[in-house]
Amino acid sequence: MRVVTAWETALGPADHLALSALLRAAFPGPEFAPDRSWPASWARKQARIWLAGDGGTPVAHLGLDRRLVGTPAGEVLVAGIGDVAVAPGHQGTGLGAELMRALDAALRDGPFAADFGFVQCREAVAGFYARTGWTRVTNPTRHVGVRDGRTVVEGQEPTLVRPGRRSLAEWPDGLIDLRGLPW
Repeated sequence: MRVVTAWETALGPADHLALSALLRAAFPGPEFAPDRSWPASWARKQARIWLAGDGGTPVAHLGLDRRLVGTPAGEVLVAGIGDVAVAPGHQGTGLGAELMRALDAALRDGPFAADFGFVQCREAVAGFYARTGWTRVTNPTRHVGVRDGRTVVEGQEPTLVRPGRRSLAEWPDGLIDLRGLPW
């Protein structure tokens, strides 16, 4: 497998088609249009990391968007992670863990570096994140609602973080204000 990292602005139409095919296979439904590789109602990612298999076809993917989030202790730079997917025929083969190792390198150094990785997910997949190095935190969060892009939503869904340039001991307590759409 080859690790590919790219800014969103560097992706061409062929990249979006290939990534959209992977994401539509992993997440069946109307969220991913064939020519667009991000869900219509979520924040568009700033950068992508994916694993390319034979012929360069993406077989595992995540999108990230770095953002300063508000906390009671001050601003923290997180890389919000979303659209994490492994092609159905490759699930259970360790590619998800390999993708997270590629993320670790990106969080520590280079243009995608951030203080922490940050993900919110369904309870059904929280175990995958925990097994691949994420730590569950109990912070409540605030974000703009995905249904209308205006409503402020506060709650506590499964939230996990991983160290980037800062250690887990430095993760703040209290409300995390995402200051926009979730990832």
